Amino acid sequence: MTDQQYFDCFKDLAKGLSDTGSIDDGLFYAIFEGKIKPIIRNVYSELFGRFSSIDFEDLCQDIFLKIWTRCVSAYFLNDNYEKNAAMFLGWCKIVVKNHVTSLIRKKSVRDHETLDDPDHPVTVTDGKDPSGDLAETDTVRTVILTVLGLSATPEMKLTWLGVYLPVYTGEADGRIEATHLFCNRFSDKTFGDVFEYVKSALTSNEKLGVGIAHLKDLSSDIENGSLNDRVVGTSLGDDPLGKVSDRLYKVNKKLSAKLPPEVL
Repeated sequence: MTDQQYFDCFKDLAKGLSDTGSIDDGLFYAIFEGKIKPIIRNVYSELFGRFSSIDFEDLCQDIFLKIWTRCVSAYFLNDNYEKNAAMFLGWCKIVVKNHVTSLIRKKSVRDHETLDDPDHPVTVTDGKDPSGDLAETDTVRTVILTVLGLSATPEMKLTWLGVYLPVYTGEADGRIEATHLFCNRFSDKTFGDVFEYVKSALTSNEKLGVGIAHLKDLSSDIENGSLNDRVVGTSLGDDPLGKVSDRLYKVNKKLSAKLPPEVL
């Protein structure tokens, strides 16, 4: 299915739903086969080597039913989404990756009673939970790009990124630890230094796909304002942890108005 064919199908699907209150079976199936199934196949190609017992067609059927039963209430009637072809496909991609994540985690946790059962052969992996990279990278990219585009001050964006990037990279185990790390790391540094850290962390991760171009506006704000030389600790005042938490809360509140629950 070409992009133009998909756009036309989605337009007719949305119009039909608006007119009749129900999804057109033929249009939905065409979109699933033409655009959603290739997404499933890409994910399947990564998980097949780990769990050969997973059948591709069974996986497609499960995801087909999940999207079919959820798309009206979770997407089309959800005010958090723009109703366009690109956003719908993004929503479907998140549903696929969340489903695969759940499936992999269930397959990774084997009942000890089946370990010696020849009918339940064990697949040897490298010990790493494979669900993380499959599900998180696209979602994290979506959130980061949304943060960069928010109508928030550069100071708030840099604080958010300076806290959450160590969580994503595994340097910090959760937001609380990352908040302490941010204060310890940057209290005597400038926001220009925070920006350099953020730029390095984002652009060095090729899989994430966030480049210099995405940081253009933030870079311009830093270079053209006084924030480049402003000391982080000075801006945080007498309660740095509380100030950072307040900035995170405000940015996350803006995020919740921009992104659907499936992403957040």
